Amino acid sequence: MKALLFCFFISSFFLCNSQIPKSGTYIYSYCDIEYNKCTTKCKVVIKGNKIWIYAPAGLTGIKEGALFDSGTLVKDKLNKWVVQSPINKKESKNLNQPVSWVDFKRKKYWTF
Repeated sequence: MKALLFCFFISSFFLCNSQIPKSGTYIYSYCDIEYNKCTTKCKVVIKGNKIWIYAPAGLTGIKEGALFDSGTLVKDKLNKWVVQSPINKKESKNLNQPVSWVDFKRKKYWTF
């Protein structure tokens, strides 16, 4: 019985991590890979496997609310949801660390 319950929890964990949320507008934590921490919140719009991330307040050189990143959500080799835009498409395939990715479970957008 314990083994069956354990398998259920493990499979539900992987199913939660592997799904793109339904289409809509969300507020995610804006996290910096370089400093390994989240600094502010940003608006994220998801439609199917497409994503748009809007700049949070406090970023140098970009106005709050301006389109910051966009692209197609694809899974990388490490099973992370990578934002693959025409600009970073080649880099995200070749690097061990993607340019930016989204953690849907914790509602975090990670970028360098």
